[in-house]
Amino acid sequence: MHVSLLLKPGNSAVMPQLRVGITGASGLIGRAVTSKLRERGWLGVPLPRQPRAENLEGLDAVVNLAGEPVDGRWTESKKAAIRASRVEGTRALVAALGACSTKPRTLVSASAVGYYGDRGDEPLFESSVAGDDFLATVCREWEREAVEAEQLGIRTVILRTGIVLARDGGALPKMAHPFKFGAGGPLGNGRQFVPWIALEDIASLYLFALDRETLRGPINAVSPDVATNSRLAQAIGLALHRPAFAPAPGFALRALLGEFAGTLLASQLALPSVAAAAGYEWREKRLEIALQHILAPGAGDTPAIHTFTSEQFVPQAADAIFAFFSDARNLEAITPPSLRFKITRTGDPIREGSVIEYDLRLHGLPISWKTLIVDWDPPHGFTDLQLRGPYALWEHRHRFVPVPNGTLVTDDVSYLLPHAQLSAIAAPLVRRDVEAIFEYRRREIGRRFEGGSSQVAP
Repeated sequence: MHVSLLLKPGNSAVMPQLRVGITGASGLIGRAVTSKLRERGWLGVPLPRQPRAENLEGLDAVVNLAGEPVDGRWTESKKAAIRASRVEGTRALVAALGACSTKPRTLVSASAVGYYGDRGDEPLFESSVAGDDFLATVCREWEREAVEAEQLGIRTVILRTGIVLARDGGALPKMAHPFKFGAGGPLGNGRQFVPWIALEDIASLYLFALDRETLRGPINAVSPDVATNSRLAQAIGLALHRPAFAPAPGFALRALLGEFAGTLLASQLALPSVAAAAGYEWREKRLEIALQHILAPGAGDTPAIHTFTSEQFVPQAADAIFAFFSDARNLEAITPPSLRFKITRTGDPIREGSVIEYDLRLHGLPISWKTLIVDWDPPHGFTDLQLRGPYALWEHRHRFVPVPNGTLVTDDVSYLLPHAQLSAIAAPLVRRDVEAIFEYRRREIGRRFEGGSSQVAP
């Protein structure tokens, strides 16, 4: 008899031992998932790549992780193995599930952000269409075979996984190796977006998918921290105290790796919308800190990320404040005229996934900036992330908290300068600029909403 897989807080001591079959149990993620199951008192049961019904009888759930590694030059035989291990392997697994007399309740099957193909800086949600290159085609077919389990009455969740960052496996040790010799840097032009997730989080997300019986279909298994390849390279260099100035040109990668190089140079701005909405809380939310923990454990959090907080009381209701900030045209009105801030593109209305582009001048230098709206929660707040601009990282969290007779408007900014190893000289100047911009902003907001007290956090 099956027991619900929903783990209620505080009830772990009375939960029965559940049996979860795992294909690919000996792989990097499989070992981490098995360890997480063991911590709960559950049993991870290793399965062959193409299990039979007798292997699946008595299981409460199945986690499908089997797949030929995709790295390396893609010969025709390598591509055939990549496809067969995923598409045909999952088809065989679902057929075996169908032959069970008592079927597992849940299937959580792996996929990859390669599903989307090369998409530049297009925000990619779980509802976004698939790409059309080789890996995207494999992922689309792979997922199609997995969701056939729904026809058997088996709840099916698909995790589209980004690059998994781990100390002892996966892509990171290979990526970090050149940095140890001072030869590390971005791949290609470094502008491509690289969806990433720490091993701790991808293992936890598999258990989260097992727990939440309301979850079905695809989930972008990536961190909410959007990062380019250049920032990833810089973060590796920071963790290892090595420079990150030696790029690997795209033509050289293509000559060395052939078609597989296209995967390394592809850009996927994947956003974990479903996981966030379901309440998943990331253990590693910031790329630089995650890599510090992985590559230099015990060294503490990196000091390279700067923070700034501003608070202001406004004698208006939160919904009125939110409406003001959600109109991108109002951003021009509260920005110092010296910056010559001009919006060149905006979504109307602004919502999660909206992209806003604008031009400005800073100390006479022209700057083009593109920002993405995420964490859209009217009327409580939203977050904008820099996609293109002068910073390696710029994350601005806007919060509107109702208080007696008005609203507390809070701006929390986290930013990282490019070439962080050389930023010590520039950091004080940047800090003064940020403080001056927000001081003007507070004055204008206070004037427009009939006065408001404000303060800046130290």
